[in-house]
Amino acid sequence: MDTGSFAEVVVNVEVALADAYHYHIPADLRAELRVGHLVEVEFGRRLAQGIVVAFADSAPVEETKPIIGLIDPEPVLWPWQIELARWLSRRYLAPLNACFRLLLPPGLTRWADVTYDINPRWNGAGPLTDNQRRLIDLLRERGDQRGRQIGRVMKKSEWQAAATQLVKRNILRRASVLDPPRAKPKQVRLVELTAGWPRIQAAAPQLGRASKSADVLHHLATLADPLPAEADVLAATGAAVKHLVALAGEKLIARLPAQTVALPVPGVRRKDVPAPLRTAWGQLPIAPDDLPPETLAALLDDGLVRLEPLPATLSLVIPRRVAYRHILRLRHAETYGAVLDLLTREARPVAIGDVYAQTGATVKHLRRLAELDLVALKATQVWRDSLADRDFAPAEPPELTLDQARVWGRIKVAMIEGEDDDEWDEEEADGLQGNEAGTDAGGLGGQDDDAIDPMDAATPFLLHGVTGSGKTEIYMRAIDYALERGQQAIVLVPEIALTPQTVRRFAARFPGRVAVLHSALSDGERYDTWRRARQGLFDIAIGPRSALFAPLPNLGVIIVDEEHDASYKQTPPVPAPYYHARDAAIALAGFTGATVILGSATPDVVTYHRARAGRYQLLELPRRIMGHRQRITGQAERLGVTSHYQPFAPPTADRRPPTVTAQGTPTPLLPRSPAPPPAAPDDIMKLDDALTIPLPPIQLVDMRQELRAGNRAVFSRALDAAVTETLARGEQCILFLNRRGTATFVNCRDCGHVMNCPRCGVPLTYHQSHLLLVCHQCGRREPNPPVCPNCGSERIRFFGLGTEKLAELVAARWPQARLIRWDRDTTAEEGSHEALLAGFIERKTDILVGTQMIAKGLDLPFVTLVGVISADIALGLPDYNTGERVFQVLAQVAGRAGRGLLGGRVIIQTYQPEHYAIQAAADHDYAGFYLEEIRFRTQRALPPFRRMARLLIADPVDERAKRVAEDMARVLATAVREKALAATEILGPTPAFFTRLDGRYRWHIVIYSPDPHRLLDDLPIPRPWVVDIDPESTL
Repeated sequence: MDTGSFAEVVVNVEVALADAYHYHIPADLRAELRVGHLVEVEFGRRLAQGIVVAFADSAPVEETKPIIGLIDPEPVLWPWQIELARWLSRRYLAPLNACFRLLLPPGLTRWADVTYDINPRWNGAGPLTDNQRRLIDLLRERGDQRGRQIGRVMKKSEWQAAATQLVKRNILRRASVLDPPRAKPKQVRLVELTAGWPRIQAAAPQLGRASKSADVLHHLATLADPLPAEADVLAATGAAVKHLVALAGEKLIARLPAQTVALPVPGVRRKDVPAPLRTAWGQLPIAPDDLPPETLAALLDDGLVRLEPLPATLSLVIPRRVAYRHILRLRHAETYGAVLDLLTREARPVAIGDVYAQTGATVKHLRRLAELDLVALKATQVWRDSLADRDFAPAEPPELTLDQARVWGRIKVAMIEGEDDDEWDEEEADGLQGNEAGTDAGGLGGQDDDAIDPMDAATPFLLHGVTGSGKTEIYMRAIDYALERGQQAIVLVPEIALTPQTVRRFAARFPGRVAVLHSALSDGERYDTWRRARQGLFDIAIGPRSALFAPLPNLGVIIVDEEHDASYKQTPPVPAPYYHARDAAIALAGFTGATVILGSATPDVVTYHRARAGRYQLLELPRRIMGHRQRITGQAERLGVTSHYQPFAPPTADRRPPTVTAQGTPTPLLPRSPAPPPAAPDDIMKLDDALTIPLPPIQLVDMRQELRAGNRAVFSRALDAAVTETLARGEQCILFLNRRGTATFVNCRDCGHVMNCPRCGVPLTYHQSHLLLVCHQCGRREPNPPVCPNCGSERIRFFGLGTEKLAELVAARWPQARLIRWDRDTTAEEGSHEALLAGFIERKTDILVGTQMIAKGLDLPFVTLVGVISADIALGLPDYNTGERVFQVLAQVAGRAGRGLLGGRVIIQTYQPEHYAIQAAADHDYAGFYLEEIRFRTQRALPPFRRMARLLIADPVDERAKRVAEDMARVLATAVREKALAATEILGPTPAFFTRLDGRYRWHIVIYSPDPHRLLDDLPIPRPWVVDIDPESTL
């Protein structure tokens, strides 16, 4: 394939770059260079990594630099990943190189750096400043140093200026280099036994310390003579009699003293011996004293025997292999023996780490054994797999209910029909690797404005199912069908907390075919998982939003579970691009032809609106399904409880009551998706065998009435009684509060001073476990002051409530209950999510106190009570989607109750029981909520009727931030007028809700427009500004 003379390279440097750059291809690389290759290039005056994204026959400039070489022999990106990165850059107005960086594992990224060394021609003359002298002394002591290495010893402000001055004076030399990769393939060193028993035995005297006793044992064990003379052994080994005495004392050898023996005279035969002496002669050889004197005298007189003196002798009284162990013991070489024994038992190469752990050996022992050719040391590459040491019991697929069968039938038909549509065939792949991949590096991958948006090329499914309705089984059916066709799948979950339970379900169904990708993994684990995905060594990638970029070679299904969750949107202050994983998943499906399933019990309003408009296919699972009658009945009998399950009645007409508008007129019901033909009968659970359980009843408690009744406790009377009853029955409950810490804020009762973070301006949260005030924005910590720093009053108190304080109150109210707390503070350590979840499922605890981390997707079958401490926390926030977020959290946390045999209930405490979001959550009424919410958004032209963009500026000086924001607002207003964007509205600039974070004042401008790109695409936005397209929040 003709690659052309030039390559378009996206350069991976820290500075934001919007374009690719042209490099000419050296002749020696033309045959092997392909689109997706990771290459080394010169960018400015420094070395850098780059990704080849296209080839071209010409360049827009006369002089181009060459590609220096390949960093990896194989391309690191698939063609559709390159297209996805371009789309991300275009849709979210993000730097192109930042979008490509998303697709690379962290260990593969290498940043540019400089290295310094002392010029050997410098004679040491000339004046030096203190910083210059320190730098030279450092280089003399440690040799060549990279800039980042110097920065660990000297401050940046100290060494950089000094280094620049010394380079100008030719005292130092400077060169550009690339940092070494943070992650490499893991090499495990192995040790293997290469010698048999004879060689091991022969080498024993060369192990450990010198020992004469050991030498004697070894000599006796290797001699063919079983009774060697003691003198000969001593002469051969250099040992002394004391060593023999010691060995005999341990009963390892026997010492035979010197003696005279009567022996037959050579040549004498039995017939030559007189008959009376034949019996005595037949006993020879024998000690003379053992014969009668007269018989001995007669034998001597007749010349039939002779008396011969024998020396003292030695004999080994233990088996030779046992002697070998004693030899090692005497030489203090037991560790060598333990290593050889382990390798003999294993009969295979063993990891050196395991050898160290099981034998106590060190590298010195292994090197000595290798010198003696007893073992071989070698290395092999292994995968770092977080699931490698875990066992999952295989699980068979359950039968489907009629609702599930209808939903799965729709999806399966679409997957069958899509087999020949939108496939990434060989011609398209070759086109992307050739000149057709785009030659205009000044644009975003050469796409023109008329190109079809990949989000329009894919038609995802929105699976709207109540909690416990069996959405996961639909996911698994789709994945199983894709795997049968040789494809792979990606399963996105909104929180790392959900990953362990999700992994267990999928790994049990698809053993050996699942891998996990998330930020809690080490760089090495993420790097190896990326490499395994690239090679197709697993079929299902599970994780939060970053798992979407797993380089699976033949993607067939993308699952976005809990698609409404805000954590799918990457937001500041993390680096750009600020993409939404849900939309990126749909775009990726548009490039690959994969099937996308968006699942939620409380769909995002924008997503649901698109489904009703026909852009997505709406599928519904309106009822909980829990299993077979026989299995449920057996469980109830075994546990001695009464099951709350009901027969799964056949579907009837929609009996939902119409929602009444503000004018009092009923609105039509939301249309349901048309039912497809049912699946095969063998795949459907019989109606009389299927059991279901209703959604738990929800009780709203008006906390204003509690106050009027004199109850000032955190727990309402209804919740207090419900928890007590639940514990008395031996059941579990969840208490939900979406706020961490012990107290929300600390203030002075005399002057009203509030303890705020000096860098962020937000109230500090008190954490009693550490006796510290903590900023949940920047992480700043400081001790709690004993007196008010403003007025000196001692009347400084804690206000508000967090999960830490709530847990204390629960423990005080129900001291007999076993309690755990689940929030970001208690799950910071690796594996803590899974440990907490497993302990709760195994009923080792009675009450779970947690934040919204427990609200989504967890299947907790023994929870019969969920208590929401305060439903009002977010309702007062000045954000357009506050009502939606409150409804989703309440509906999701309520769904944790009643998922088992015992049923359940929910109690929500609120000061605003009349709010439509709280009312809808209490009625499990998504349709009613949607109608109210869409009416509100229609009146204000909010999403989905207009899109949003947010421009944010932060500066240490408030006035300067304000001035820059006002200048930008004027530029935007001018652009709106010039482009005649009548439906575009500019709000601001105004201070952000969190006015100051990390010492910087924040001002923002919010744009409402049918298409923000028409305003912003060709508008130069200076670098300090943060551009967030379709923000999840404007706080």
